[in-house]
Amino acid sequence: MPFGFGLGALWGPLLAAISTLVTLRLGILLVAAAVELGRRRRVPLPLDGDLPRASVIVPAFNEERVLEGTVASLLACDHPDLEILLVDDGSTDGTAALARALAARHPNVRALVQPQNGGKSAALNAGIAVATGAHVVTVDADTLLHPTALRRLCAPLLLPGVDAVASNVKVGNRLRWLNIWQSLEYVVGLNLHRRAQAALGCITTIPGAACAFRADALAAVGGFSSDTVVEDTDLTLTLLEAGKRVVFQPAAVAYTESPDTVAGLFRQRTRWARGYLQCLWKHRRSFFRRDVLGWFGMPDLLFVNVLVYVLVPLSLPALLSIFTSVGWSAVVGGLAGLFVVEVALAAGAYLVDGEDLREVVHVPARQLLWPWFLLGVFVVAVWRFVVGGAQAWGQPARRGSLADAGKVGKTGVLR
Repeated sequence: MPFGFGLGALWGPLLAAISTLVTLRLGILLVAAAVELGRRRRVPLPLDGDLPRASVIVPAFNEERVLEGTVASLLACDHPDLEILLVDDGSTDGTAALARALAARHPNVRALVQPQNGGKSAALNAGIAVATGAHVVTVDADTLLHPTALRRLCAPLLLPGVDAVASNVKVGNRLRWLNIWQSLEYVVGLNLHRRAQAALGCITTIPGAACAFRADALAAVGGFSSDTVVEDTDLTLTLLEAGKRVVFQPAAVAYTESPDTVAGLFRQRTRWARGYLQCLWKHRRSFFRRDVLGWFGMPDLLFVNVLVYVLVPLSLPALLSIFTSVGWSAVVGGLAGLFVVEVALAAGAYLVDGEDLREVVHVPARQLLWPWFLLGVFVVAVWRFVVGGAQAWGQPARRGSLADAGKVGKTGVLR
């Protein structure tokens, strides 16, 4: 009895603490995102002038179906001086032959064929080793860039002290409800979150789908590491620890092909979740830094990728107690209010990003089911983190569905 009483007495304060933590974090993110949006409108980033050469590295492993469209979108970009390095990482399909054919067809495209599969980080580093540009851009082989994206992505690197730039990645193949749910996550979660991080000066993930770096900044930290399966987050944290500055350029738009099956999405998200756990462990000393990375960046990364999955189950007894004491009608009313807030946040993010507001109608259903899907992902990711194993590419099967979604024509140029 004393144990039960003591434990029961803890549920209320625990729920209150969790609610306070979540509300405080949300408030910080909203205020910071609003500050970043207003600042960007007042002080536009430089887009004119002579940009130095940019070396665009496209790592590819079994990307035969999508590689040509990606290269076509890069060739259509308005950056004045590009070299495109296609790095085949021991593919078992026709990717290597296609890369060579594209290089023979276009004078500023080069093909680097690795004799065996070494992983994405190794492929990126192979491209960096031969890059001649002052700026290095990495673009995934399933990603299409808006014609102005490369110029806008590299332009902030002209500003003093800027070492790396994150793009505005969007889901391009919104043909099914599953892809629309992922689009909501990208627009509302990733990009709104990234705006807030930019205002705080602590972007913790530069999206590997499309990002730009000063070549000397990459060299200073030794390029990409193979220690984790999320090389983009790993590199971003390494740059921040080295005192490098990372900014967000929402005008540099890139479209990625997201998984269109639950199984494919589960594999992708399990890999990401495992990688975030690896990053948190690898960079654990940064929790004790006396800067924004220590007091916000690392704790926020821990909250989003670990604590939310631990704290929510712990709060269930208190929530059930509330349900039984206030009645189900009040609970339904509370959930309806929560959905209204979520829809409003999504609508605001979509308006800021110029996206199709019709997708916001998916918010209530997504909010009911998505957390349980991610909880399953987290459990499997923790197991794989503990057990360990090989660091595979782990990308979903490519279907070339960006073309089906109308994002790209036969020439590979975005419509």
